Amino acid sequence: MSTIEATVSMMETMPQEAQEAVFTYAKNIYSSMNTASPFKPVSEEQLLSDLAISRKEFAEGKGLDATEAVMEIRRAHGFI
Repeated sequence: MSTIEATVSMMETMPQEAQEAVFTYAKNIYSSMNTASPFKPVSEEQLLSDLAISRKEFAEGKGLDATEAVMEIRRAHGFI
């Protein structure tokens, strides 16, 4: 039995919460080894701060309608 097969076999018997903990651990190891990975660790504090800024800007009317945002991207890249 390969290492992957043995790991999957163990994971199948674990409760969902334990599986998620193992996945998070493995993802963190992978991210630290692979500098080209688009997944960068973000603290809960940073995430909540970004969300607060986003909500504030939306309330101030700084957000774009999704259709208009897509049209701006299309114009910027020469698709229209």
